[in-house]
Amino acid sequence: MKKKLLVPLLAAALTLVSLPAYADFAKWADPTHSFKKDQTIYTAVVNTDALSKQMASNAHSFQVIFNQKAAAIKNPKIITAPLPGTLAILPGSEASAPQEETVKDSTAVHIPQAAVDAGADLYVVPKVTRCQKQVSVVPAHTEWQEKEIHETVHDSKGYRDVVHRIPIPVKVPEKQYVTMYLTVRFDVYSMKTGALVYTSEDARDRQEDSDFNGMYTRIVDRFFSTFKSQLGK
Repeated sequence: MKKKLLVPLLAAALTLVSLPAYADFAKWADPTHSFKKDQTIYTAVVNTDALSKQMASNAHSFQVIFNQKAAAIKNPKIITAPLPGTLAILPGSEASAPQEETVKDSTAVHIPQAAVDAGADLYVVPKVTRCQKQVSVVPAHTEWQEKEIHETVHDSKGYRDVVHRIPIPVKVPEKQYVTMYLTVRFDVYSMKTGALVYTSEDARDRQEDSDFNGMYTRIVDRFFSTFKSQLGK
């Protein structure tokens, strides 16, 4: 039976320190961990359990985008976990096929044997914690706007133009606004100790009704950029 590392989440370490330059971005790094020595990273499949049924279609594209961004990085070496269902079971291999295990402790992270076999130094768990669209409705109403009326008048000084500003009611129809919210957290664990050594969270919103791929791509780009800086790469 292949061994697994059972990693308890460190609640205290999840306290994020906000970066002043980004109101929607926060990160924490273990000051005692030597990141410059880490050369190989193994990443888990993107956790999209928080997605509602309406948003579930985004799960595959989120994973594809993450894998593409990871593959573009040459230093450090990044190994991405295979997607569920992407490996065929050969004849006679059913007995050795990995079985789904029941995890009693839902607050723990399980590092797979594949990460150990790859000689990884760090294990990254990307997790989408919010992917939501909210509709705000501005009901129909009346607004008062000023209308300019020009009038030519004659007085003792001759003809001149007089401007009258008259308030008039304008009916504004009902309007709907869609706001998109996307939050992704990245937890990084040491393969030697199982401790959480780095975590970041990126929360974004945008008033638009489209897919989440653009927002998600920018979030993944920021993670890899800041994490590479942490590694000194």
